Amino acid sequence: MRPGLWIVDPETGEDRFIYYNELEEETIQPFLTPIGGFIFQADLFVRKKLPESPFYLRGWLPKRGKAYLYAPAKSGKSYLSMQLARCVGCGEDFLGIPTTKGSALYIQFELGEEILQHRMREETKKDYQNVYVGTTFSMKLDTKYGQERLWKAMEAVEPNVLILDPKIKMISGDENETHEMQPICDFLDSLIEGFNCSLLIIDHAGKDTSRRGRGSSIWEGWADSYIRMKRVSKKGEPLRVKIEPEFLRHASLPPNPIEAVLGDDFEFHVVSSAPTVKEEVSAYIEKCRQIVTPAQLFNEKIGSNTSVYQALGELEEEGKIEKVKRGEYKWKGGK
Repeated sequence: MRPGLWIVDPETGEDRFIYYNELEEETIQPFLTPIGGFIFQADLFVRKKLPESPFYLRGWLPKRGKAYLYAPAKSGKSYLSMQLARCVGCGEDFLGIPTTKGSALYIQFELGEEILQHRMREETKKDYQNVYVGTTFSMKLDTKYGQERLWKAMEAVEPNVLILDPKIKMISGDENETHEMQPICDFLDSLIEGFNCSLLIIDHAGKDTSRRGRGSSIWEGWADSYIRMKRVSKKGEPLRVKIEPEFLRHASLPPNPIEAVLGDDFEFHVVSSAPTVKEEVSAYIEKCRQIVTPAQLFNEKIGSNTSVYQALGELEEEGKIEKVKRGEYKWKGGK
């Protein structure tokens, strides 16, 4: 029998059985409860309201998904991780890729508190809203003690995105043995299901970079997105990297890798001939020579809400545009 419920017909006053699929979209939502803990009838499941954006990092990090990024030493992995956490926390584009705003927990297994704080306070000097950080050297996720510690931290924070950096420091066993890595993957899956979060694992590259990340290949099968980052700058030059997904299970691969350079703010910035969001906003307002609203910029597909408003604020501060009133800007010129 198809699922439904008994109601009182308002016209006749008689009891009447109505099928769920006859109900309006909003009315049916409270009745879409799982059977046996997580099972839904298919024709009801397709009517269940789920988040409109299925990614925290579009194409690269699915909601309730997992990504794995590996890179050689001294290539800026930790700076990149902190940058992603910050971008998710405020909903800002990450290397030109839109994010969905949420809370992020960044756990550093290799750096002490003093070094991590120095990077955040003295180097990047960014606002890390909605971001939680922690450092630990003893929390090994292939031990019961380590798993219990991380579970307790997750209960306290309940982040949308969990970043673990680096993988080699969060295990005590042999990373080359699949049977030793499998329980860690299983535990991480339980975190995703238990806390409705997404996961990013950071790792060192192996000696032979053509063989991808270090250790067992189980991580390739476990991840939704498998990403390579490599240094392309020479010694003495500003740190420049290429970041390229080797596979994305839920999106098409980008035509080209992202090439980025570590700036004076200790965050990576895309190296490209394509204009930045700020440059696009500036050019559009200058060309219009009349009142422009953020809605017009959004209609032109210029960046995300956060990046557009950030660009407007910076252009106003530089004296290039003038804020006529709330939500209205015009070209002014300036320095």
